[in-house]
Amino acid sequence: MMNETNGVKPHTTVTVSTDPSVSQSLEIRLNIGYFKTLPGITKLIQLAIGVICMACASPAKGVGFVRGTTYGLGHNHWFLFVVVTCFIVTLVWTFFYLLQIREFIKIKLPFTFLWIEVLYTFIATAFYVIAFIVLLAGFGWCAGTSDCDARITGGVFAIVNSIAYGIGAWLVYKEYNATPPELQ
Repeated sequence: MMNETNGVKPHTTVTVSTDPSVSQSLEIRLNIGYFKTLPGITKLIQLAIGVICMACASPAKGVGFVRGTTYGLGHNHWFLFVVVTCFIVTLVWTFFYLLQIREFIKIKLPFTFLWIEVLYTFIATAFYVIAFIVLLAGFGWCAGTSDCDARITGGVFAIVNSIAYGIGAWLVYKEYNATPPELQ
C-alpha cells in the first residue's frame, strides 16, 4: 500500500563545502614570447602567405570553354583545399602555442604534441609543393588573362609558402631532436 507520500521516495540532502585555502587558477595566460622566436615567426609568415594564396586563387573557377570543357577547375579546387586546410591547422597550432594548451593537458597520451607537429609540417610542406605544381600546371598555359594571372600569382605565393613550411618543418624537427622525451 502507498503511504502518505503518494509513492514518492524521500530524498537525501548532500552538503558540499569547499576549502577556500586551496585555489585553482583558471586564468588564461597568453604566450606572446613564442611569436618572437623563429618557429613562432615562421608560423605567422605561413598564415599571412596562406591568406594571400587564398585571396589570389578564390573563387575556384576554371577558364576556357573548348567543346564545353572548363580547364583548371579541378586544379583550383585542389589548390584551395590544400591551402585552406593548412591554414586552419596552422591556425590551430598557433592558438595551441598562444594559449599554452600543452601545460593544461595532464593525462598521459600515446603521442607527443611536438611529434604530431613535426608530422604535420612535413606533410603540409609536401602537399603545398604538390598544390602549387598542380595550380601552375592548370593555369600556366593561359597567362595574360586576369583570371589566369591571379591563379598564377597564387601559385607563386604557394612556392614561397612551401619554402616557409619547409623551414618550419626543419625548425620543429630540430626542436624535437633537442628536447628530452619527458619534456615533449
